[in-house]
Amino acid sequence: MKKLFSKFINSDKPKRLTNKAKLKQGGYAIAITAVVVAVAVAVNILFAILAQRVNLDIDISLSGDNTLSEENVKYIKALEDKVTITVCFKREDFASGTEYVAQNMHNASDTTGSNDGVYSYYEQSLNLLDLYSVYSENITLKFVDPYDPSFSEITNKYTGITIGDILVECEKEIGGEKYTKNEILSFDDIYYLTEEENSYSQMFGSSYKTYIVSGNKLESALTSAIYKTTSDKTQKVLVLGNHSPKDNIKDYIDYLKKNNFDVEDFADYTVKEIDKEVDLVIIAAPTSDFATQELDAIDEWLYNEAKRGKGLMFFADPTSPAMPNLSAYLEEWGIATEEGVLYETNDSYKVFGDPTTNYFIPETIENEDEISKHYSKFMPDSFVVSGGNAVLQQVFEQDGVRVTTPLLVTPEDSVVIKPIGEKSDWTPDGSYDKNQHIGLIMSSEATYVDNELCTSYVCAFSSAQFVNANWFIEYDANTDFILKAAKFLSGASDDGITFTMKKMSESSFNEVVTYESIQAMSIIFQWIMPIALIVTGVVVFVRRARR
Repeated sequence: MKKLFSKFINSDKPKRLTNKAKLKQGGYAIAITAVVVAVAVAVNILFAILAQRVNLDIDISLSGDNTLSEENVKYIKALEDKVTITVCFKREDFASGTEYVAQNMHNASDTTGSNDGVYSYYEQSLNLLDLYSVYSENITLKFVDPYDPSFSEITNKYTGITIGDILVECEKEIGGEKYTKNEILSFDDIYYLTEEENSYSQMFGSSYKTYIVSGNKLESALTSAIYKTTSDKTQKVLVLGNHSPKDNIKDYIDYLKKNNFDVEDFADYTVKEIDKEVDLVIIAAPTSDFATQELDAIDEWLYNEAKRGKGLMFFADPTSPAMPNLSAYLEEWGIATEEGVLYETNDSYKVFGDPTTNYFIPETIENEDEISKHYSKFMPDSFVVSGGNAVLQQVFEQDGVRVTTPLLVTPEDSVVIKPIGEKSDWTPDGSYDKNQHIGLIMSSEATYVDNELCTSYVCAFSSAQFVNANWFIEYDANTDFILKAAKFLSGASDDGITFTMKKMSESSFNEVVTYESIQAMSIIFQWIMPIALIVTGVVVFVRRARR
Protein backbone atom coordinates (compact mmCIF):
# COMPACT_ATOMS: atom_id res chain seq x y z
CA MET A 1 0.00 0.00 0.00
CA LYS A 2 2.80 2.35 0.94
CA LYS A 3 4.55 1.52 -2.29
CA LEU A 4 1.37 2.14 -4.24
CA PHE A 5 0.80 5.43 -2.37
CA SER A 6 4.38 6.39 -3.06
CA LYS A 7 3.88 5.67 -6.72
CA PHE A 8 0.73 7.79 -6.73
CA ILE A 9 2.56 10.73 -5.19
CA ASN A 10 5.47 10.42 -7.56
CA SER A 11 3.19 10.22 -10.56
CA ASP A 12 1.22 13.32 -9.48
CA LYS A 13 4.19 15.58 -8.84
CA PRO A 14 5.47 15.78 -12.45
CA LYS A 15 1.94 16.62 -13.62
CA ARG A 16 1.67 19.61 -11.27
CA LEU A 17 5.06 20.83 -12.36
CA THR A 18 4.08 20.57 -16.02
CA ASN A 19 0.95 22.68 -15.48
CA LYS A 20 2.94 25.23 -13.53
CA ALA A 21 5.50 25.53 -16.32
CA LYS A 22 2.71 26.02 -18.86
CA LEU A 23 1.14 28.64 -16.65
CA LYS A 24 4.45 30.41 -16.31
CA GLN A 25 5.05 30.31 -20.08
CA GLY A 26 1.53 31.61 -20.70
CA GLY A 27 2.11 34.42 -18.25
CA TYR A 28 5.27 35.42 -20.08
CA ALA A 29 3.35 35.38 -23.37
CA ILE A 30 0.64 37.59 -21.91
CA ALA A 31 3.19 39.97 -20.45
CA ILE A 32 5.19 40.21 -23.67
CA THR A 33 2.03 40.66 -25.74
CA ALA A 34 0.78 43.35 -23.36
CA VAL A 35 4.10 45.19 -23.51
CA VAL A 36 4.22 45.02 -27.32
CA VAL A 37 0.64 46.24 -27.66
CA ALA A 38 1.23 49.00 -25.10
CA VAL A 39 4.35 50.15 -26.92
CA ALA A 40 2.56 50.05 -30.29
CA VAL A 41 -0.36 52.05 -28.92
CA ALA A 42 1.95 54.56 -27.23
CA VAL A 43 4.05 55.00 -30.38
CA ASN A 44 0.98 55.55 -32.53
CA ILE A 45 -0.50 58.02 -30.07
CA LEU A 46 2.82 59.85 -30.09
CA PHE A 47 2.89 59.93 -33.88
CA ALA A 48 -0.71 61.10 -33.99
CA ILE A 49 0.24 64.04 -31.74
CA LEU A 50 3.38 64.76 -33.72
CA ALA A 51 1.44 64.66 -36.98
CA GLN A 52 -0.53 67.65 -35.76
CA ARG A 53 2.55 69.60 -34.69
CA VAL A 54 5.48 68.48 -36.83
CA ASN A 55 5.99 67.85 -40.52
CA LEU A 56 6.64 64.12 -40.80
CA ASP A 57 6.90 64.06 -44.58
CA ILE A 58 10.19 63.13 -46.22
CA ASP A 59 11.45 65.26 -49.07
CA ILE A 60 13.78 63.26 -51.30
CA SER A 61 14.07 65.93 -54.00
CA LEU A 62 17.63 67.17 -54.52
CA SER A 63 16.75 70.83 -53.98
CA GLY A 64 14.22 70.38 -51.17
CA ASP A 65 11.49 71.81 -53.36
CA ASN A 66 8.69 69.94 -51.63
CA THR A 67 9.28 71.37 -48.17
CA LEU A 68 8.90 74.88 -46.83
CA SER A 69 12.05 76.90 -46.33
CA GLU A 70 13.47 77.23 -42.83
CA GLU A 71 12.67 80.96 -42.67
CA ASN A 72 9.02 80.42 -43.60
CA VAL A 73 8.62 77.55 -41.14
CA LYS A 74 10.03 79.71 -38.35
CA TYR A 75 7.59 82.50 -39.23
CA ILE A 76 4.59 80.17 -39.50
CA LYS A 77 5.31 78.49 -36.15
CA ALA A 78 5.48 81.87 -34.42
CA LEU A 79 2.17 83.03 -35.93
CA GLU A 80 -0.21 84.33 -33.26
CA ASP A 81 -3.15 85.49 -35.39
CA LYS A 82 -5.83 83.11 -36.63
CA VAL A 83 -5.57 82.67 -40.40
CA THR A 84 -7.91 80.83 -42.74
CA ILE A 85 -6.70 79.57 -46.12
CA THR A 86 -9.58 78.73 -48.44
CA VAL A 87 -8.81 76.85 -51.65
CA CYS A 88 -11.51 77.24 -54.31
CA PHE A 89 -11.45 73.58 -55.28
CA LYS A 90 -12.39 70.33 -53.65
CA ARG A 91 -9.28 68.53 -52.44
CA GLU A 92 -9.76 65.58 -54.77
CA ASP A 93 -10.21 67.93 -57.73
CA PHE A 94 -7.27 70.22 -56.98
CA ALA A 95 -4.70 68.93 -59.51
CA SER A 96 -7.07 68.22 -62.38
CA GLY A 97 -9.05 71.39 -61.66
CA THR A 98 -5.94 73.56 -61.66
CA GLU A 99 -4.93 72.04 -64.98
CA TYR A 100 -8.37 72.98 -66.32
CA VAL A 101 -7.90 76.59 -65.10
CA ALA A 102 -4.43 76.69 -66.67
CA GLN A 103 -5.57 75.50 -70.07
CA ASN A 104 -8.88 77.35 -70.34
CA MET A 105 -8.13 80.61 -68.57
CA HIS A 106 -4.40 81.09 -69.12
CA ASN A 107 -3.55 79.06 -72.24
CA ALA A 108 -0.97 77.25 -70.10
CA SER A 109 -0.04 73.65 -69.41
CA ASP A 110 2.12 71.86 -66.88
CA THR A 111 4.38 69.88 -69.20
CA THR A 112 6.13 68.19 -66.28
CA GLY A 113 3.01 66.11 -65.76
CA SER A 114 2.31 62.94 -67.67
CA ASN A 115 -0.67 62.02 -69.81
CA ASP A 116 -2.17 59.80 -67.11
CA GLY A 117 -3.44 62.75 -65.11
CA VAL A 118 -0.40 63.44 -62.92
CA TYR A 119 0.41 67.14 -62.73
CA SER A 120 3.73 67.70 -60.97
CA TYR A 121 3.46 71.39 -60.07
CA TYR A 122 -0.15 71.12 -58.96
CA GLU A 123 0.45 68.03 -56.81
CA GLN A 124 3.43 69.89 -55.37
CA SER A 125 1.17 72.82 -54.44
CA LEU A 126 -1.28 70.51 -52.70
CA ASN A 127 1.49 68.97 -50.61
CA LEU A 128 2.83 72.40 -49.65
CA LEU A 129 -0.64 73.67 -48.71
CA ASP A 130 -1.03 70.81 -46.24
CA LEU A 131 2.19 71.79 -44.47
CA TYR A 132 0.86 75.19 -43.42
CA SER A 133 -1.79 73.77 -41.08
CA VAL A 134 0.71 71.17 -39.85
CA TYR A 135 3.23 73.78 -38.74
CA SER A 136 0.73 76.12 -37.09
CA GLU A 137 -2.44 75.40 -35.14
CA ASN A 138 -3.51 78.98 -35.92
CA ILE A 139 -3.80 78.21 -39.64
CA THR A 140 -6.97 76.56 -40.89
CA LEU A 141 -6.90 75.03 -44.37
CA LYS A 142 -10.25 74.62 -46.15
CA PHE A 143 -11.24 73.30 -49.57
CA VAL A 144 -14.56 74.41 -51.06
CA ASP A 145 -16.46 73.34 -54.15
CA PRO A 146 -16.63 76.30 -56.55
CA TYR A 147 -19.55 74.65 -58.37
CA ASP A 148 -21.68 74.36 -55.24
CA PRO A 149 -24.39 77.06 -54.81
CA SER A 150 -22.94 77.94 -51.41
CA PHE A 151 -19.81 79.25 -53.16
CA SER A 152 -21.79 82.40 -53.98
CA GLU A 153 -21.32 83.46 -50.33
CA ILE A 154 -17.60 83.86 -51.03
CA THR A 155 -18.01 85.51 -54.44
CA ASN A 156 -20.54 87.98 -53.01
CA LYS A 157 -18.12 88.90 -50.23
CA TYR A 158 -14.98 89.09 -52.39
CA THR A 159 -15.47 90.52 -55.87
CA GLY A 160 -13.34 88.91 -58.54
CA ILE A 161 -12.59 85.64 -56.78
CA THR A 162 -13.06 82.60 -59.02
CA ILE A 163 -12.39 78.88 -59.29
CA GLY A 164 -8.87 77.83 -58.44
CA ASP A 165 -8.06 80.97 -56.42
CA ILE A 166 -6.68 80.79 -52.89
CA LEU A 167 -8.22 83.13 -50.32
CA VAL A 168 -6.23 84.12 -47.22
CA GLU A 169 -8.18 85.77 -44.39
CA CYS A 170 -7.30 87.10 -40.96
CA GLU A 171 -9.74 88.70 -38.56
CA LYS A 172 -8.17 91.62 -36.67
CA GLU A 173 -9.47 93.71 -33.79
CA ILE A 174 -8.36 97.30 -33.30
CA GLY A 175 -10.01 99.62 -30.82
CA GLY A 176 -12.71 97.06 -30.11
CA GLU A 177 -13.70 96.93 -33.78
CA LYS A 178 -13.34 93.71 -35.78
CA TYR A 179 -12.44 93.66 -39.43
CA THR A 180 -11.08 91.08 -41.86
CA LYS A 181 -7.96 91.57 -43.93
CA ASN A 182 -7.67 89.37 -46.98
CA GLU A 183 -5.47 88.50 -49.95
CA ILE A 184 -6.55 86.57 -53.05
CA LEU A 185 -3.97 84.51 -54.94
CA SER A 186 -4.84 83.71 -58.54
CA PHE A 187 -3.20 81.18 -60.85
CA ASP A 188 -0.52 83.56 -62.13
CA ASP A 189 0.30 84.60 -58.55
CA ILE A 190 1.20 80.98 -57.79
CA TYR A 191 2.94 79.74 -60.95
CA TYR A 192 5.64 81.05 -63.27
CA LEU A 193 4.53 81.15 -66.90
CA THR A 194 6.92 81.04 -69.85
CA GLU A 195 5.68 81.96 -73.30
CA GLU A 196 5.75 79.01 -75.68
CA GLU A 197 6.72 79.34 -79.32
CA ASN A 198 4.08 77.76 -81.55
CA SER A 199 2.33 78.11 -84.85
CA TYR A 200 -0.93 79.34 -83.31
CA SER A 201 0.44 82.81 -82.63
CA GLN A 202 1.31 83.15 -86.29
CA MET A 203 -1.98 81.66 -87.43
CA PHE A 204 -4.29 83.67 -85.19
CA GLY A 205 -2.17 86.77 -84.64
CA SER A 206 0.33 87.87 -82.04
CA SER A 207 -2.40 88.38 -79.42
CA TYR A 208 -2.87 84.62 -79.08
CA LYS A 209 -0.12 83.12 -76.97
CA THR A 210 0.35 79.87 -75.11
CA TYR A 211 2.43 79.32 -72.00
CA ILE A 212 4.25 76.60 -70.13
CA VAL A 213 4.09 76.40 -66.34
CA SER A 214 7.81 76.69 -65.64
CA GLY A 215 7.90 77.00 -61.87
CA ASN A 216 5.99 77.11 -58.61
CA LYS A 217 6.02 80.17 -56.35
CA LEU A 218 3.26 79.10 -53.96
CA GLU A 219 5.45 79.22 -50.87
CA SER A 220 6.58 82.82 -51.23
CA ALA A 221 3.14 83.96 -52.47
CA LEU A 222 1.16 82.26 -49.70
CA THR A 223 3.45 83.16 -46.81
CA SER A 224 3.66 86.78 -47.91
CA ALA A 225 -0.16 86.85 -48.18
CA ILE A 226 -0.35 85.59 -44.58
CA TYR A 227 2.14 88.27 -43.57
CA LYS A 228 0.08 91.00 -45.23
CA THR A 229 -3.20 89.92 -43.68
CA THR A 230 -1.75 89.62 -40.17
CA SER A 231 0.22 92.87 -40.32
CA ASP A 232 -1.20 95.96 -38.63
CA LYS A 233 0.52 98.34 -41.06
CA THR A 234 1.08 98.15 -44.81
CA GLN A 235 3.40 100.68 -46.45
CA LYS A 236 2.04 102.31 -49.59
CA VAL A 237 4.29 102.66 -52.64
CA LEU A 238 3.62 104.74 -55.75
CA VAL A 239 5.52 103.99 -58.96
CA LEU A 240 5.56 106.92 -61.38
CA GLY A 241 5.18 104.66 -64.38
CA ASN A 242 4.03 107.42 -66.71
CA HIS A 243 7.69 108.27 -67.38
CA SER A 244 9.21 104.78 -67.20
CA PRO A 245 8.64 101.44 -68.93
CA LYS A 246 7.09 99.00 -66.47
CA ASP A 247 9.61 96.30 -67.33
CA ASN A 248 12.38 98.34 -65.70
CA ILE A 249 11.42 97.33 -62.17
CA LYS A 250 8.62 94.80 -62.60
CA ASP A 251 10.55 92.21 -60.59
CA TYR A 252 11.13 94.69 -57.78
CA ILE A 253 7.45 95.61 -57.66
CA ASP A 254 6.51 91.92 -57.35
CA TYR A 255 9.10 91.52 -54.61
CA LEU A 256 7.77 94.49 -52.64
CA LYS A 257 4.23 93.16 -52.91
CA LYS A 258 5.37 89.87 -51.46
CA ASN A 259 6.82 91.74 -48.48
CA ASN A 260 3.77 93.64 -47.32
CA PHE A 261 3.96 96.71 -49.57
CA ASP A 262 0.86 98.04 -51.29
CA VAL A 263 2.22 99.06 -54.70
CA GLU A 264 0.29 101.26 -57.14
CA ASP A 265 1.42 102.16 -60.65
CA PHE A 266 0.51 105.75 -61.55
CA ALA A 267 0.08 105.69 -65.32
CA ASP A 268 -1.43 109.13 -65.93
CA TYR A 269 0.67 111.50 -67.99
CA THR A 270 0.77 114.30 -65.41
CA VAL A 271 1.06 113.82 -61.65
CA LYS A 272 -0.99 116.64 -60.16
CA GLU A 273 -0.97 115.50 -56.56
CA ILE A 274 0.41 112.62 -54.50
CA ASP A 275 -1.74 111.08 -51.81
CA LYS A 276 -0.46 111.81 -48.29
CA GLU A 277 -0.97 108.12 -47.46
CA VAL A 278 1.84 107.19 -49.89
CA ASP A 279 5.06 106.39 -48.02
CA LEU A 280 7.48 105.78 -50.90
CA VAL A 281 7.63 107.06 -54.49
CA ILE A 282 9.75 105.26 -57.11
CA ILE A 283 11.13 106.71 -60.35
CA ALA A 284 12.93 104.02 -62.36
CA ALA A 285 15.05 104.65 -65.46
CA PRO A 286 12.78 107.42 -66.84
CA THR A 287 12.55 107.89 -70.60
CA SER A 288 10.91 111.34 -70.55
CA ASP A 289 11.28 114.50 -68.49
CA PHE A 290 8.93 115.60 -65.72
CA ALA A 291 6.76 118.66 -65.94
CA THR A 292 7.28 121.43 -63.39
CA GLN A 293 3.84 120.70 -61.98
CA GLU A 294 4.80 117.08 -61.33
CA LEU A 295 8.03 118.00 -59.55
CA ASP A 296 6.12 120.51 -57.42
CA ALA A 297 3.72 117.73 -56.42
CA ILE A 298 6.66 115.51 -55.44
CA ASP A 299 8.26 118.32 -53.46
CA GLU A 300 5.04 119.11 -51.62
CA TRP A 301 4.57 115.45 -50.81
CA LEU A 302 8.13 115.13 -49.44
CA TYR A 303 7.60 118.24 -47.30
CA ASN A 304 4.33 116.78 -46.02
CA GLU A 305 3.18 119.93 -44.23
CA ALA A 306 6.50 120.02 -42.33
CA LYS A 307 5.87 116.49 -41.01
CA ARG A 308 8.12 114.95 -43.65
CA GLY A 309 8.65 111.19 -43.12
CA LYS A 310 8.57 110.32 -46.86
CA GLY A 311 11.05 108.70 -49.25
CA LEU A 312 11.81 109.08 -52.96
CA MET A 313 13.76 106.30 -54.67
CA PHE A 314 15.36 107.18 -58.00
CA PHE A 315 17.08 104.69 -60.32
CA ALA A 316 19.30 106.29 -62.95
CA ASP A 317 19.87 104.91 -66.45
CA PRO A 318 22.84 105.91 -68.63
CA THR A 319 20.69 105.54 -71.73
CA SER A 320 18.02 107.98 -70.54
CA PRO A 321 17.63 111.14 -72.66
CA ALA A 322 18.45 114.59 -71.32
CA MET A 323 15.88 115.63 -68.70
CA PRO A 324 16.70 119.17 -67.58
CA ASN A 325 13.71 119.55 -65.24
CA LEU A 326 14.31 116.32 -63.31
CA SER A 327 18.09 116.89 -63.25
CA ALA A 328 17.62 120.38 -61.82
CA TYR A 329 15.29 119.06 -59.13
CA LEU A 330 17.74 116.32 -58.07
CA GLU A 331 20.57 118.86 -57.91
CA GLU A 332 18.52 120.83 -55.38
CA TRP A 333 18.88 117.71 -53.22
CA GLY A 334 22.64 117.52 -53.89
CA ILE A 335 22.49 114.76 -56.52
CA ALA A 336 23.67 115.04 -60.13
CA THR A 337 23.96 112.64 -63.06
CA GLU A 338 26.54 112.85 -65.85
CA GLU A 339 26.80 111.21 -69.25
CA GLY A 340 28.59 107.90 -69.52
CA VAL A 341 28.66 104.35 -68.17
CA LEU A 342 30.86 103.09 -65.33
CA TYR A 343 33.55 100.79 -66.74
CA GLU A 344 35.69 98.50 -64.57
CA THR A 345 39.34 98.20 -65.64
CA ASN A 346 40.53 95.77 -62.96
CA ASP A 347 39.93 92.19 -64.13
CA SER A 348 39.73 91.02 -60.51
CA TYR A 349 36.72 93.26 -59.92
CA LYS A 350 34.74 92.37 -63.05
CA VAL A 351 31.54 90.38 -62.62
CA PHE A 352 31.16 87.63 -65.22
CA GLY A 353 34.03 89.27 -67.06
CA ASP A 354 31.78 92.18 -68.07
CA PRO A 355 33.53 95.53 -67.44
CA THR A 356 30.21 97.44 -67.45
CA THR A 357 29.01 95.37 -64.51
CA ASN A 358 30.32 96.73 -61.23
CA TYR A 359 30.26 95.78 -57.64
CA PHE A 360 29.85 98.37 -54.89
CA ILE A 361 31.04 98.40 -51.30
CA PRO A 362 29.65 100.41 -48.36
CA GLU A 363 31.27 103.80 -47.93
CA THR A 364 32.52 104.72 -44.48
CA ILE A 365 30.21 107.41 -43.14
CA GLU A 366 32.31 110.10 -41.51
CA ASN A 367 29.41 112.26 -40.38
CA GLU A 368 28.43 111.40 -36.82
CA ASP A 369 25.17 113.30 -36.90
CA GLU A 370 21.93 111.60 -35.92
CA ILE A 371 20.69 111.31 -39.51
CA SER A 372 23.76 109.48 -40.81
CA LYS A 373 23.66 106.96 -37.98
CA HIS A 374 20.29 105.79 -39.25
CA TYR A 375 21.81 104.60 -42.53
CA SER A 376 23.50 101.65 -40.85
CA LYS A 377 20.03 100.11 -40.42
CA PHE A 378 19.81 99.10 -44.06
CA MET A 379 23.34 99.13 -45.45
CA PRO A 380 24.66 95.76 -46.70
CA ASP A 381 27.35 93.89 -44.81
CA SER A 382 29.17 92.96 -48.03
CA PHE A 383 29.28 94.13 -51.64
CA VAL A 384 26.27 94.41 -53.94
CA VAL A 385 26.23 94.01 -57.73
CA SER A 386 24.76 96.03 -60.57
CA GLY A 387 25.22 96.46 -64.32
CA GLY A 388 24.78 99.43 -66.67
CA ASN A 389 25.58 102.06 -64.05
CA ALA A 390 25.19 105.77 -64.71
CA VAL A 391 27.57 108.37 -63.31
CA LEU A 392 26.35 109.95 -60.05
CA GLN A 393 27.94 113.00 -58.45
CA GLN A 394 27.59 114.62 -55.04
CA VAL A 395 26.77 118.31 -55.57
CA PHE A 396 27.19 119.33 -51.94
CA GLU A 397 27.63 117.80 -48.51
CA GLN A 398 25.20 120.14 -46.79
CA ASP A 399 22.98 122.98 -47.92
CA GLY A 400 20.70 124.32 -45.21
CA VAL A 401 18.81 121.38 -43.72
CA ARG A 402 19.69 119.09 -46.63
CA VAL A 403 22.61 116.69 -46.24
CA THR A 404 23.96 114.32 -48.93
CA THR A 405 25.97 111.19 -48.18
CA PRO A 406 27.46 108.62 -50.62
CA LEU A 407 26.62 105.17 -49.25
CA LEU A 408 27.86 102.75 -51.92
CA VAL A 409 31.04 103.24 -53.96
CA THR A 410 33.21 101.28 -56.38
CA PRO A 411 36.71 100.13 -55.36
CA GLU A 412 39.32 102.87 -55.46
CA ASP A 413 41.23 103.83 -58.63
CA SER A 414 39.89 101.21 -61.03
CA VAL A 415 36.72 102.58 -62.67
CA VAL A 416 36.59 104.93 -65.65
CA ILE A 417 33.66 106.54 -67.48
CA LYS A 418 32.87 104.94 -70.82
CA PRO A 419 31.26 107.41 -73.29
CA ILE A 420 27.73 106.59 -74.42
CA GLY A 421 27.57 105.07 -77.90
CA GLU A 422 30.97 103.36 -77.86
CA LYS A 423 31.19 99.80 -79.18
CA SER A 424 31.05 96.82 -76.85
CA ASP A 425 34.74 96.05 -77.43
CA TRP A 426 35.77 99.56 -76.31
CA THR A 427 38.79 99.76 -74.00
CA PRO A 428 40.06 102.93 -72.30
CA ASP A 429 43.38 104.50 -73.22
CA GLY A 430 45.64 106.42 -70.86
CA SER A 431 43.58 109.61 -71.10
CA TYR A 432 40.76 108.28 -68.93
CA ASP A 433 40.99 108.92 -65.19
CA LYS A 434 40.53 105.95 -62.86
CA ASN A 435 38.50 107.03 -59.86
CA GLN A 436 36.09 105.81 -57.23
CA HIS A 437 32.46 106.29 -58.25
CA ILE A 438 29.11 106.35 -56.46
CA GLY A 439 26.54 103.57 -56.70
CA LEU A 440 24.12 104.99 -54.14
CA ILE A 441 23.80 108.48 -52.70
CA MET A 442 21.32 109.57 -50.03
CA SER A 443 20.03 113.06 -49.47
CA SER A 444 18.03 113.93 -46.39
CA GLU A 445 16.00 116.90 -45.22
CA ALA A 446 15.27 116.95 -41.52
CA THR A 447 13.83 119.33 -38.95
CA TYR A 448 12.53 118.96 -35.42
CA VAL A 449 8.79 119.14 -34.91
CA ASP A 450 7.69 119.10 -31.26
CA ASN A 451 11.15 117.83 -30.26
CA GLU A 452 10.87 114.95 -32.70
CA LEU A 453 13.24 114.59 -35.65
CA CYS A 454 11.24 114.39 -38.91
CA THR A 455 13.11 113.36 -42.06
CA SER A 456 12.37 112.91 -45.75
CA TYR A 457 14.85 111.21 -48.06
CA VAL A 458 15.80 111.27 -51.73
CA CYS A 459 17.79 108.16 -52.58
CA ALA A 460 19.55 107.80 -55.98
CA PHE A 461 20.88 104.49 -57.34
CA SER A 462 23.26 104.44 -60.30
CA SER A 463 21.18 101.78 -62.13
CA ALA A 464 17.83 100.03 -62.19
CA GLN A 465 19.80 96.80 -62.47
CA PHE A 466 20.08 96.89 -58.68
CA VAL A 467 16.49 95.67 -58.64
CA ASN A 468 16.56 93.47 -61.72
CA ALA A 469 15.67 89.86 -60.94
CA ASN A 470 18.98 88.64 -62.37
CA TRP A 471 20.73 90.42 -59.54
CA PHE A 472 18.53 90.64 -56.49
CA ILE A 473 17.28 87.05 -56.65
CA GLU A 474 20.67 85.50 -57.35
CA TYR A 475 22.65 87.61 -54.87
CA ASP A 476 21.52 87.43 -51.24
CA ALA A 477 23.25 90.74 -50.44
CA ASN A 478 21.20 92.50 -53.13
CA THR A 479 17.99 90.83 -51.98
CA ASP A 480 18.40 91.85 -48.36
CA PHE A 481 19.66 95.32 -49.18
CA ILE A 482 16.94 96.52 -51.55
CA LEU A 483 14.17 95.36 -49.20
CA LYS A 484 15.75 97.09 -46.21
CA ALA A 485 16.21 100.22 -48.32
CA ALA A 486 12.50 100.28 -49.17
CA LYS A 487 11.56 99.74 -45.53
CA PHE A 488 13.93 102.49 -44.39
CA LEU A 489 12.75 105.07 -46.94
CA SER A 490 9.07 104.34 -46.34
CA GLY A 491 9.34 104.38 -42.56
CA ALA A 492 8.45 100.70 -42.15
CA SER A 493 9.82 98.86 -39.15
CA ASP A 494 12.42 96.27 -40.05
CA ASP A 495 10.98 93.15 -38.42
CA GLY A 496 13.67 90.94 -39.92
CA ILE A 497 11.13 89.04 -42.02
CA THR A 498 11.97 88.60 -45.68
CA PHE A 499 10.06 86.52 -48.20
CA THR A 500 12.24 85.73 -51.16
CA MET A 501 10.94 85.03 -54.66
CA LYS A 502 11.65 81.31 -54.45
CA LYS A 503 11.10 79.36 -57.63
CA MET A 504 10.42 75.69 -57.01
CA SER A 505 11.01 73.10 -59.68
CA GLU A 506 9.19 69.90 -60.45
CA SER A 507 10.21 66.70 -58.66
CA SER A 508 9.11 63.09 -58.89
CA PHE A 509 8.71 63.05 -55.11
CA ASN A 510 5.26 64.55 -55.11
CA GLU A 511 4.04 62.06 -57.68
CA VAL A 512 4.82 59.28 -55.20
CA VAL A 513 4.11 60.77 -51.78
CA THR A 514 0.73 62.47 -51.86
CA TYR A 515 -1.80 63.41 -49.20
CA GLU A 516 -3.76 60.22 -49.92
CA SER A 517 -0.69 58.04 -49.48
CA ILE A 518 0.11 59.76 -46.19
CA GLN A 519 -3.45 59.09 -45.01
CA ALA A 520 -3.15 55.46 -46.03
CA MET A 521 0.09 55.07 -44.07
CA SER A 522 -1.56 56.68 -41.05
CA ILE A 523 -4.39 54.12 -41.15
CA ILE A 524 -1.92 51.27 -41.43
CA PHE A 525 0.24 52.36 -38.48
CA GLN A 526 -2.49 53.74 -36.23
CA TRP A 527 -5.13 51.03 -36.66
CA ILE A 528 -4.20 47.97 -38.68
CA MET A 529 -0.85 47.27 -36.99
CA PRO A 530 -2.11 47.62 -33.38
CA ILE A 531 -5.15 45.42 -34.11
CA ALA A 532 -2.93 42.84 -35.80
CA LEU A 533 -0.63 42.77 -32.75
CA ILE A 534 -3.56 42.29 -30.39
CA VAL A 535 -5.03 39.47 -32.48
CA THR A 536 -1.62 37.79 -32.71
CA GLY A 537 -1.15 38.05 -28.95
CA VAL A 538 -4.56 36.49 -28.25
CA VAL A 539 -3.90 33.61 -30.68
CA VAL A 540 -0.48 32.90 -29.13
CA PHE A 541 -1.95 32.93 -25.63
CA VAL A 542 -4.83 30.57 -26.51
CA ARG A 543 -2.57 28.10 -28.30
CA ARG A 544 -0.09 28.01 -25.42
CA ALA A 545 -2.88 27.60 -22.87
CA ARG A 546 -4.18 24.49 -24.69
CA ARG A 547 -0.82 22.70 -24.73
